[in-house]
Amino acid sequence: MYFCLSCLTTKEEETRERVTKFLSTVTDCEFLVWFPKKEVREKRMGRYESVEKPMFSNYIFIYWGGESESEFPFYDLKRIPTVLRILGYDDNTHALKGKDLEFAKWIHTHDGHIKQSKVIYREGQRIHITDGPLKGFDGNVIKVDKHHKRITVRFVFGETVSDISFSVEFLSKDIDSATQQR
Repeated sequence: MYFCLSCLTTKEEETRERVTKFLSTVTDCEFLVWFPKKEVREKRMGRYESVEKPMFSNYIFIYWGGESESEFPFYDLKRIPTVLRILGYDDNTHALKGKDLEFAKWIHTHDGHIKQSKVIYREGQRIHITDGPLKGFDGNVIKVDKHHKRITVRFVFGETVSDISFSVEFLSKDIDSATQQR
């Protein structure tokens, strides 16, 4: 089962460590706690470097190998001072499902570290990711920063709409010509 919790901004790593320590003392089930990060290019002292930045501020993901959601220590986790809440659904369940579950599993397969992707785009339209961890994803271009090689894309994950900014290598401005070259 996968869960997502919200925590205080700038306290994500501290929260991840506290949740990991807590779960290791209260459960025999396999678990993994991660704070998803993305690789971005930043200019420092006149040179571009790859650095890691939070993919989603305030959110920690948990994989827990327990049998039943009712066995998960929700109330004890909420006692950790940096934890705000555990995300849930209208039916009072908290284990991720549907597109949210698919997204959590996808992040898990990349160990919570999303590398730079390659994109084909036409400004103002949908893009298609051709390489990297986001390969196969489509989204709407919200903003393009050619100078810093960053793009902000609106993705829909389940019922959640997220604008994600990440470093990219621009392959082509014309989807049709790039598709014909494949």
